[in-house]
Amino acid sequence: MENQLPHSRPDEAKKKSRKAKRVLILANPTATSFRFQSITEIVKCLEDAGMKVELKLTSRASEIAETCMDPDLNTDILAVAGGDASVSEAASAMLGRGMKPHLAIIPFGTANVLAHELGVPNTPREIAKTIIAGKTTKLHNGFANGRPFFLSTSTGFDAEVVHVVPLRLKRRYGRFAYLFIAAQLAFSRRKGSFKVRADDEELQCAMVLITNGRYYAGKHLVVPDASILEKKLHLLIFKEDGVWALFKYACRLLTGSVAKSHNVECRTIKTARIDAYRAAAVQIDGEPFGGTPLEVSVGDCELSVISGN
Repeated sequence: MENQLPHSRPDEAKKKSRKAKRVLILANPTATSFRFQSITEIVKCLEDAGMKVELKLTSRASEIAETCMDPDLNTDILAVAGGDASVSEAASAMLGRGMKPHLAIIPFGTANVLAHELGVPNTPREIAKTIIAGKTTKLHNGFANGRPFFLSTSTGFDAEVVHVVPLRLKRRYGRFAYLFIAAQLAFSRRKGSFKVRADDEELQCAMVLITNGRYYAGKHLVVPDASILEKKLHLLIFKEDGVWALFKYACRLLTGSVAKSHNVECRTIKTARIDAYRAAAVQIDGEPFGGTPLEVSVGDCELSVISGN
């Protein structure tokens, strides 16, 4: 009598025929709030859902960008576990790849602005659920001095803080390191003075912020009607930057009313050029990036990212 193989149930056959999604997690172990236990919990949740997961811990600068640009990269989802700088590095490198693989965010940084913009949760299990659900959206970008940015670029006081905050303080104290340095710098710096040409209009100001989204320095609302999913940039010019003015801006940042200040003008732009009457620092997506002049334009690329919204 011939041996007969048992018949598989239709739902089991369907599961076996479905190709498991591949997930590559690039984790930056130097990120401010990096926790290896959280990563392993996320990996377990993804594997329990039938995904094939590879975890790679970065060991040097630029490794994220090199991995993202590798022509042999073969994965469905590339998840970056790190802060905004790591995510921005990955996103910039992936702009030329089209819409695959999808980019996912595991927020381990100081502010995690892009994660807030996309509604990404902050607990391992919920992060895993977001990746498993795989809801994607198209992320737009801007260009600042030829470099892609996804959150903001600026020159003036906040860019000076980004340039001088020590890395060891940032890694140890997170956003409190920025507050400490900002308080010191406010009393010792020279005031800024800039000429801004936005589209066809010329303006004078003390500080400049150009943002792609609604949040700044965490989940602090600066432009309520902005969206990183729209192909537009928002210019904020600050008319004063003395100690008292900076204190009032900080209070308004906490209450989400920066754009309502009579010392702040906000408008939608396509291009801008910022010249300083004295050389000034520039930051892009929370990282130091040279100095003025600063030329900004709307990007023409789209990137597929996994959203929690």
